[in-house]
Amino acid sequence: MEISNTTYYAAYNSPVVVTLNDIPDLSFNVVSAKVSDGENTLPCQLDDIDDDGINDELCFLYDLDINCTKQLILTLSDQKEECPFPTVVYADMMLDDKKGKHPVITRLEAPGSSYLFNDLYHHGVAFESLITGYRIYFDERQNIDLYGKKEQRLELSATGFYTTVDQLKEGYGNDVLWAGNSIGCGSLKLWVGETVTNWTNVATRCQSIKSVGPVRTVVEISDRGVLINGASYNIKTLYSQYSNHRDLYVDVFLSNPINEPFLCTGVQKIGSNPEAISYNGGIKSEGFIHEGLAASWGSDYPELGKKELFPPEAVGLAVKVDSEYLSFSKTDELNYLLIIGKESQQHLKYYISFCADKEKNGYHNANEWFRSLDDWHPCLLSYKINKTD
Repeated sequence: MEISNTTYYAAYNSPVVVTLNDIPDLSFNVVSAKVSDGENTLPCQLDDIDDDGINDELCFLYDLDINCTKQLILTLSDQKEECPFPTVVYADMMLDDKKGKHPVITRLEAPGSSYLFNDLYHHGVAFESLITGYRIYFDERQNIDLYGKKEQRLELSATGFYTTVDQLKEGYGNDVLWAGNSIGCGSLKLWVGETVTNWTNVATRCQSIKSVGPVRTVVEISDRGVLINGASYNIKTLYSQYSNHRDLYVDVFLSNPINEPFLCTGVQKIGSNPEAISYNGGIKSEGFIHEGLAASWGSDYPELGKKELFPPEAVGLAVKVDSEYLSFSKTDELNYLLIIGKESQQHLKYYISFCADKEKNGYHNANEWFRSLDDWHPCLLSYKINKTD
């Protein structure tokens, strides 16, 4: 196969996602795969994204300069082989049972009228790379919450998003953002009547873990029977986090073409608490929207009920939407907003990123964070299958 970087930027650790149906004359179910650049065997993974029991995507990461191509060898097999590469991503969902055993699950679906927020440990699916962690609430808000780290390592299996005093002393990270009624960082919301609206009017909502490593983790949020302007939509959102990435790749699939935009995302204006503003040098929040990029920096208490344990945290937030999917942008009292989706579209893309000031090798003020976004160019490298044997 041949991969190409057709962007205007050097691609570092960029994903290649091969749809197995693109491979001509493939006559068997792919159970294992190897990818080689002639010198090295690359970490890769196979995923069954559509839940039909058959792998349909192959994923790996590669570095490629501007306008460069690279020949790779892709070997597919119908025989299972053990993966020789370590898993450097993580995801889990757990029930919050009365006995405290927290049984692990991979999927939960419920009527939209059911309230299961407190029946899930950490309130929904959680996932991470070595750099950042996220969770998505299983309720009508579907807010994305952020887990910042000092060290680059996997931590959620140990802290479960609820870092203890002893773990903080040992250098573990913690929840670093209080979203309140804002859009948080990259949460997908409805845009109804010029207002950011939660997912209250849905027939069913579902969260599931599609894959966990070694290269990426993919989680799916599904809302069925979403009533918008007299029409009913089924909306599926895939969140993909790749190894050694702080950002998320977001794909939104709609059952019907869009007539007018009714989805939005963005970032919050951080820091509404006077004590937090003082902690941030008297600045409530810094931020902007420019050509599909919404970004902010500020400090606030990550958990208002535990102010003594968790003082104000400085964080930087960012969401990026390519012009192809951006309808318009605006600000309100709480948010920098990007309204997404254009007429006739059924597949939308955007990207989410954040940093925590506590990171040893991160960004520690608004200027550093905003400058880093100049070099944030999330993309998938293109590919072409040359030959099959």
